[in-house]
Amino acid sequence: MESRSPSVGNTPPDGRDQTDYKGALALNHGAPPTNYPAYPYPPDPGPREIQIIAPPVQFRRFGNAAALGLITFGICTVQQSMMIAGMSVGYGHGTRAMAAQSMAVAGIAQFAGGLWQIANGDTFEGAAFTSFGASWFAKGLAQVPGIGVLDYQENESPDLARKQNGIITLAWGIWVLILLAGNVKSHVANIVLFLTLNLQVDFECAGTWTDDKRITKTGAWFGFFCGLSAMYNAAAILLNEENFWFNLPVGNWYTPKPVTDEEREAYTE
Repeated sequence: MESRSPSVGNTPPDGRDQTDYKGALALNHGAPPTNYPAYPYPPDPGPREIQIIAPPVQFRRFGNAAALGLITFGICTVQQSMMIAGMSVGYGHGTRAMAAQSMAVAGIAQFAGGLWQIANGDTFEGAAFTSFGASWFAKGLAQVPGIGVLDYQENESPDLARKQNGIITLAWGIWVLILLAGNVKSHVANIVLFLTLNLQVDFECAGTWTDDKRITKTGAWFGFFCGLSAMYNAAAILLNEENFWFNLPVGNWYTPKPVTDEEREAYTE
């Protein structure tokens, strides 16, 4: 990222004597002299790179929206997985009842939580929640009778519709694998969440391509446990010793580098 400012030049900004201004520039190694306060810009530092690092939770200025993103994702994932797996309603029945939940809860609410995490400086959670929020909203919109994608696919051959859905699921399988790789240094509860999410998407993709209901049902069961893991992670954020009897265990196995005094001062300024 480059940060450039206008060149200093040899003319004083307020019309003072040009010779004196040049001499002051030379004495100050090219920087505007302090007795010329009207100069509006600092000296040009040249190109520089800025690395954005999410501040620790205790130094963030806003509340932690990860619990919102996790609970909205978890609730709708559990509901949808139960319907796809055929728990009490039969295989594949009732999924259109998820349209409103998909758009409002797992869609808009999770998307908003992702934007809030980006404002907090957490790029990873922001990318995860906003992408899945948009996906859930699109999934719910596709199931709205009369305007949804499912109605348009009814006029196509089942084989073509199945391949279209398989391509979509395959792309998401790549994305969730990236998210899993970004969590290898996280706690165990988070790793379990993204591991079961990968298994859910992978089995769903394989079941879609092969048109095998058994594989799709297996993916739905992984999705059921993925949703429960997301809800547990949300509970671990919300329930602590301040408002509960104890902190929920999440299995911290990796010790991050401690915050330095310079970083602490930078975050608290």
